[in-house]
Amino acid sequence: MIMSLLGLLALSAAGDGGPIHRTTIHHGAVPVNVDYRAAITLRVRQAGMTPPTRMGVVRCDWVARVAVHRSMERRGAASAPNRIVADDFELRGNRPGTCSAARKAIDAEIASRDQDVRAHLLAVADRDRTQLLAELEMTGTSPHSAH
Repeated sequence: MIMSLLGLLALSAAGDGGPIHRTTIHHGAVPVNVDYRAAITLRVRQAGMTPPTRMGVVRCDWVARVAVHRSMERRGAASAPNRIVADDFELRGNRPGTCSAARKAIDAEIASRDQDVRAHLLAVADRDRTQLLAELEMTGTSPHSAH
């Protein structure tokens, strides 16, 4: 018999929500400040069994999904809403024992992969530039649209 436990737990790699990449792009002559923030969501699944009178085999499989949120701010204009620009990156692993007992070890393992998360964040910011400029044009925030 296999016992499963599914849970969704939010993790925070930085005090207020994960690694951040800040950049400024120039749209026309106006600088636009853009923040990309990684938000990590952990999903765990406990598998195995522990019979009451014998030693059992239980393990915790985990997947940490990284979503990259973009927010932007432009002097003299309202801030644009926060938007998810990527959610296709995952970290995976498993630990012996129950998921609740393995939680600290899982957190430490995810923290040790911080460089992978930061590299993904930079790659997303780089490939989002064209889309971001297109969105600025479509929303009428071009410096020429105010005339």
